[in-house]
Amino acid sequence: MITGAGGSIGSELCRQVARFGVSRLVCVDVSEAAIYTLEQELRIAHPEMLGNYYTANVREHERMLAIAQKHHPVVIFHAAAYKHVPLMEESNEVEALRTNVLGTLNVARVAGECGAQRFVLVSTDKAVNPTSIMGASKRLAERVVQAMADRYPSTEYVAVRFGNVLGS
Repeated sequence: MITGAGGSIGSELCRQVARFGVSRLVCVDVSEAAIYTLEQELRIAHPEMLGNYYTANVREHERMLAIAQKHHPVVIFHAAAYKHVPLMEESNEVEALRTNVLGTLNVARVAGECGAQRFVLVSTDKAVNPTSIMGASKRLAERVVQAMADRYPSTEYVAVRFGNVLGS
């Protein structure tokens, strides 16, 4: 299962996971247009793969839980985030916190509640000594993931930090 599946990082994760020959991929994004575009691309490129495509918001725990309970994902890649530093600094701070921190909390909890083997947070190099709202929100998200590891010991929780991503 990949959240933020329609975004620049999430869609590339979907492409790479599909190339490994998984039998099923659950793709979640808040953007209908982005998830539709991804669906069209993956159906053509990987007709043998069962794809499940959802428009859903990571801020909504019950919706995330329902999707996970339906599909029982083994691995959850959490790439859903607001990531553009200037935009998040210009009167969108609350949105960055809601999605990047609370959204991560929701999806990390869902991973433990549905028995996923692994949860992977896609974070950013800007979480190191953060100097922006976006960086601070991603650092808080990393702390959430650390806390979930204690709460749900049967799920492995990890965070990876990406640097600046070309085209993001």
